[in-house]
Amino acid sequence: MGKKLILLVIAVMMTLTLTGCEDGKLYYDGYNHMNFKEVLEAEEFELENKDYKETDDQAIIYLFRGQGCGYCRKFISFLNSISTEYGKYFKVISFEVWNDSANGELMGKVPLVTEVEARGVPYIIIGDKVFDGYAESYDEAIKEQIMKQYKDPSYDVFKELKKAESKFEGFSNTAVIIFVFAFVMLGTIVCVVNSNKNKHEIMDALNGIHYVERKENKKEDKHPSKEENHKNKKNDD
Repeated sequence: MGKKLILLVIAVMMTLTLTGCEDGKLYYDGYNHMNFKEVLEAEEFELENKDYKETDDQAIIYLFRGQGCGYCRKFISFLNSISTEYGKYFKVISFEVWNDSANGELMGKVPLVTEVEARGVPYIIIGDKVFDGYAESYDEAIKEQIMKQYKDPSYDVFKELKKAESKFEGFSNTAVIIFVFAFVMLGTIVCVVNSNKNKHEIMDALNGIHYVERKENKKEDKHPSKEENHKNKKNDD
């Protein structure tokens, strides 16, 4: 019984260790997302910068949007208007949330690290800066943030979210391991107690047999047989 419990602990710990080990996978892989050209096409805009292309060193603009949302379209139109001048500095990763519940859930997780409530769309993230909605008064700040993120892309909201969730998962896994370890210890103690109890019961039974045998022997000593009585009487005579 004890060996089985120990093997169970080892199996659980190995499972927890392997969980989440998916190096190279981006946090948002598996979610439906669009690049800048795809978003323009979805919202029926024509790309103004015909030479626009996306590269790994561009600042990422994360955009949570709703298909046909008026303010989302205004923001997309603004990006299109600056794509000739700033297009080499930014790229877009967009998540449509009105028709995609998984993307909506993803949007709900992001404020865990941005600390800015996602009250609606568009919800725009550039580096460590969040624009909750869009207005023309944001234009200069958006351009400044694009350049800031382009020069220093070290911060990424989804990398931070992954770290935050990994810490939580690590805590959860530790709690599970402690629980399983405690369960094993309890099971081992129960096994030992039961084993000792069985030993005591066996010893008690053996002692009982010995006691009965001794008692019977004493009875036999107190009541000698007829032959012994006859012999003893003859000796007395």
